[in-house]
Amino acid sequence: MRLLAPALAALCLSATLAVPAMAQEAPRFAFFSINQLVRSSKKAGAIFSELEITGKNLQEKLQAKGQELQTMQQQLNSPSLDPDKKEALAKKFRDVEFEAKKMQEDSQQEYQRVEKKVGEAITKLAAPIVEQLAKEQKLQLVLSDQAIQILSWGDEAWLKGFTSEVSKRLDASEPAAAAAPAAKPAAPAAAKPAAKPAPKK
Repeated sequence: MRLLAPALAALCLSATLAVPAMAQEAPRFAFFSINQLVRSSKKAGAIFSELEITGKNLQEKLQAKGQELQTMQQQLNSPSLDPDKKEALAKKFRDVEFEAKKMQEDSQQEYQRVEKKVGEAITKLAAPIVEQLAKEQKLQLVLSDQAIQILSWGDEAWLKGFTSEVSKRLDASEPAAAAAPAAKPAAPAAAKPAAKPAPKK
């Protein structure tokens, strides 16, 4: 699953406490994973489903357009095609090819728009919980899997512990308007132009 970077990466920064650490005191920090939150929290998962549905719909639309182009190409390559019809078909093929490129660009923009919207919605729900939990645990910093691109090693239980608690508190909180309803599956729509990378742990 691909996840929402800029808005959610900022989420952990908001949880950084402005309490100066004593020279002899060991730093206290935790690791927050938005990918794990989406997988483990029903509320976050429900919001994220809008992005998954959008991606699926966009992909189907792009695949259909690609199939149309493939069929026309086969017709153009057919030796039995009437020469008088070939020119008109070639023109139509170029038109459809242009439409496909435009659709690809529009799909990318639509996916990014929904990705931003979903990211902001999850951030709005999770940020206060991350901050409250960080204060309770007297942390000085909360690291995010959206901010750390290279992680050589980490204790898996520790890496998941903080996010697991955020997930529990999020799902235990009042339903409010917070959990935006999952998007209704749209009619055969289009697809996400690019494959979604595998989720980080």
